[in-house]
Amino acid sequence: MEKVEAIKEVQKAVESAMHEVVSYLKSAESPTSERAHTIIDEVLEKYHCESPLGHIVAGGSQSVEPHNQGKGTLPKGEPIVIDIYPCSKQSGYCADMTRTVCIGSPSEEGAKMYDTLLEAQKLAFSMIKPGVKCADLHNEVDAFFKHEGYVTSGVGKEFKFKEGFVHSLGHGIGLNVHESPRIGIGSKDFLREGDVITIEPGLYYEGIGDIRIEDMVLVTEDG
Repeated sequence: MEKVEAIKEVQKAVESAMHEVVSYLKSAESPTSERAHTIIDEVLEKYHCESPLGHIVAGGSQSVEPHNQGKGTLPKGEPIVIDIYPCSKQSGYCADMTRTVCIGSPSEEGAKMYDTLLEAQKLAFSMIKPGVKCADLHNEVDAFFKHEGYVTSGVGKEFKFKEGFVHSLGHGIGLNVHESPRIGIGSKDFLREGDVITIEPGLYYEGIGDIRIEDMVLVTEDG
């Protein structure tokens, strides 16, 4: 599968860039978003990749806006969201990955949110197979968050809601970072064998920040 192999190559670049950024956050006295962005671009260039849409390294209150790319000194003890979504200069295919880290110890609520997100992602993974309605994936995760006490509410600037699970669970990825199938509220799409999709649950609350975890998966015949 040419598409899958091409995406795997871009994913190697993403994984390497993520590793270098996390190492920088661990070692720097006062790490900044600006330096983290530079590190990402330097690593991607080594893999013949580029990120025309940029990337995200946003901490604390900045991360509450899902597409805020981040600036300034990164806070300690608060969530720092790192989202890298480049494309290959050679094949044109893209990759997408998000991690949430913390410099020092996270708050009790932040740690709880992180554990809840991991469970939500595992729930979505367990449902993936050809023929599944994409809206059902999103709705199951949304129901899980509500059961765990995470309310989605308010009117957002960028998305429908201001706080909680404000955006779609995921999306297809290929020659564009965002393409069909769309895994969100009201989606009419169904999963098909061979689809490469992201699963990226996220929770956003002012006073805490954003915690988001995103991985790409391949839809196969048996899951």
